[in-house]
Amino acid sequence: MWKQLSVFLFFVGIFCSYGQKEISGVIKNSKGESVPFANVVVKDSTETQKPITYAYSDNEGNFTLEISAKIKQIIISVTGIGYKEKITVVQVNNLTKPLVIIVEESLTELETVVLKAKKQTDTLNIDTESMNLSKESTLRDMLNKTEGVILGEEGAISYQGKQINKILINGKEVFINQNTVALDNLNYEIMENVQIIDNYKDKFTLDFKRIRDPVINIETKSQFKGVLKTQINLGYGFKDKYRLNGKGFFFSDKLNVFATSHTNNTGTKQLSEKDVSAAVRRYATEELNKILYPFFVEDYQTTRNFVTNNSLTLRWQGLNSKSGVVLYHGNINTKRDVEYNTFIGDTLLNKSNLRNTDNGNFLSATANYSRILSPKTVLQNVLSTVAIDFKKENNNIDSIFVSNTTFLQEQAQYNPKNFTLNNALKITHLLGDNTAFNTNLDYYYEKNTKDFETRLTNIDVEDVFQQGSSTKNYIRGLVNFNFRFKKATLNTGLAINNNNEKGNLALVNNINTNSELERNITTVESIVSLNGSIKDLDYGFSVIPSLIFTQNTRVREFLKMSHFLKYNFEAQNNLIIRVKHNYEFYQLNALYDTIVRNFNNRIVNENGNENLERFSVKDEVSLSWFNSNVARSKNINFEYRYTQEQDFLQSVLDSISDNIFYYSNSVFDKKQAHTIRAGAKKGVYLGSSYHRLDIGGGFNFRASRYTTRFNSQNARANSNLWEPSFKVSFLPRKFFIKEISNNIKWNNLTFKINGDDITKQSITTNTFMVKGHSDKINWQFDFDYTFYDINDDRFNVPDCNLSLKYDVSDKLSFSLEGRSLLTLFELNNFNFANTLSEGNTLTQVRTENNLGYLILYTSFKF
Repeated sequence: MWKQLSVFLFFVGIFCSYGQKEISGVIKNSKGESVPFANVVVKDSTETQKPITYAYSDNEGNFTLEISAKIKQIIISVTGIGYKEKITVVQVNNLTKPLVIIVEESLTELETVVLKAKKQTDTLNIDTESMNLSKESTLRDMLNKTEGVILGEEGAISYQGKQINKILINGKEVFINQNTVALDNLNYEIMENVQIIDNYKDKFTLDFKRIRDPVINIETKSQFKGVLKTQINLGYGFKDKYRLNGKGFFFSDKLNVFATSHTNNTGTKQLSEKDVSAAVRRYATEELNKILYPFFVEDYQTTRNFVTNNSLTLRWQGLNSKSGVVLYHGNINTKRDVEYNTFIGDTLLNKSNLRNTDNGNFLSATANYSRILSPKTVLQNVLSTVAIDFKKENNNIDSIFVSNTTFLQEQAQYNPKNFTLNNALKITHLLGDNTAFNTNLDYYYEKNTKDFETRLTNIDVEDVFQQGSSTKNYIRGLVNFNFRFKKATLNTGLAINNNNEKGNLALVNNINTNSELERNITTVESIVSLNGSIKDLDYGFSVIPSLIFTQNTRVREFLKMSHFLKYNFEAQNNLIIRVKHNYEFYQLNALYDTIVRNFNNRIVNENGNENLERFSVKDEVSLSWFNSNVARSKNINFEYRYTQEQDFLQSVLDSISDNIFYYSNSVFDKKQAHTIRAGAKKGVYLGSSYHRLDIGGGFNFRASRYTTRFNSQNARANSNLWEPSFKVSFLPRKFFIKEISNNIKWNNLTFKINGDDITKQSITTNTFMVKGHSDKINWQFDFDYTFYDINDDRFNVPDCNLSLKYDVSDKLSFSLEGRSLLTLFELNNFNFANTLSEGNTLTQVRTENNLGYLILYTSFKF
């Protein structure tokens, strides 16, 4: 079979090379010495200088690349650390021998150590012409139509199974861990060419990695280079809804600036938690993630939702240094009315009608600096900070169905605050042509405080007041040696980590009780990893034997592992297997003796101190296949993932006494999950006008199995989620309608305990969309129909959205935008429902709130 496959791939290679011309050459410095591992970028010779392909020189300075035989003239750009950029114009037809390109050393001569590019092309030029994009279309719209690209939650972008976290503008790094800002604010209007560059090397990176993450590179049109551009949108509409949006940017060879500002009372958010917390996420506690969550969750099921999101990105890059500053600010003021029904098994325990308000601010700042210190040394430093002030107020009426029905009216206030500081310093030094040394020093500090107060207004009982604070100091030191071989890279190093956490949670009543926790954990890790390639097989193996030192437990040993195998059938056709084995200590804020969540909902931990130095063990195995063919408009992706967590911490309902629900955070033996994500799309062209028909579908499945507690005994809990979808899109050409699509999705959730059905939820959503654009007009209309079936309770909700934009001139436009118009004008009976499982309880959420709007905008461009 493998022989036949090899023959098949051989002929495929011959076929793919038909119509291609090979160009080879060597890169040397002024002394006549070969320059290894330099970046070689080929551009066309038009005014826009559109990039064509991308490669690296090998150990001896040689490079080989292929271009279309139809191209007569090209521009070759050669760059490398320690060398000035060299631009060479080449007449392709006159080439009779390999090129010799001489590069000039810069003042600081530093060897670059990027490895030879693979034979498979590392650059995908996105074909935007066939996408029927308007000038207002965003990068998100474009990538949603790009074969091989998958967009996930919070701005996640993956390409062929690799995550994209950098977006370049004209070859310069501008958006680093800022996907959401780039996806929603970069418009097709400014783009000349868009590429995905796999195995991309940062000019200031000094290592021997052979396999790197991809990036997106956007070449802007000439009129958007070196010029400050701004846009302001002012909108006001029905029922006093408003929006004020603005953005500005300046793109140049050295300085790049991008700023956004969004203020509205429609609940629209323009920032993501993933981007804002990217620089501190590695060491962050669950408490920080919990406080940040309300600032970013998309929630239109509210009665009031005021949002302010601001961002500022500044990047400067010179010959031997680069620096950047990223600032984020957010403010929210939301109000919602929600009904919660809590079950254990199929028994209704509590019905709560809640009126909730959230109010808060956050500020995040990240500064990075990289510099070439000497001919063989690079320094990199990233400093980040986050500050949060948040306040939640709840007014609820609870009906408790235990013994006799009891009604409670509660008022509660929750006020958490957070301050986080993180600094990561890295110095890399070349010891020789094939040996590098780097040292890292990371410091992380986090402080959380919270005040919680709750009282009953219809029963004369004592109020409950709880105060708490916690700190985390984390230091990590690493020394690492990197060795380069012909087809592999070996890393060996030693890391020492110290994690010191302290916390207290005081319950103030007649008797002042104070729960204090403290732990000091030191780990010593020996790091060994091997990465390389054997023909079309990429591999990576990493083992980290660890010694874990704690105050009250003997020294423990643990072997952390992370391995992968990737077989490249073709450039955009690969199979990936990954295996991970790791551990994680329980969160400190889950281990206090008594945690009050509301007046009749409390967590009591009898074994909090015993669990302070325990950890869960996590295993993960995944199999992925990604196959995309741009020329044939075909895309297939499949991923299976198995995860297992041993000795996991779970919150379970233990008892009910005096109308108070007592939970405990208990350790259970095992939790398992099987996850499948699959999707496929095929495009065909119809008729002489080349109208395009896209047919695609997706399938998501997740089966979770874990041990929980039911009727005072351990029980098996199963949660299964099915989510198939099917989409058909028609993209006519030379017509005022540019796209018609219909997407149907079915979400089916079942929850069982000991094999007995506890709940069944089915939600079917059908979305019909039609949109078009011309030189002056851009419009879109969506009609949504959602059908709910929750434990035989059935209802449906139709709704529609509308956008219409008219350009008066290049600088002035008017637009009308509406969301949930049927709800806004009370033409439907809106209802929203969802089911959540936590431990051994089940919560059904219902609300009639839906924040629709209809707003008239005026847009100015400068």
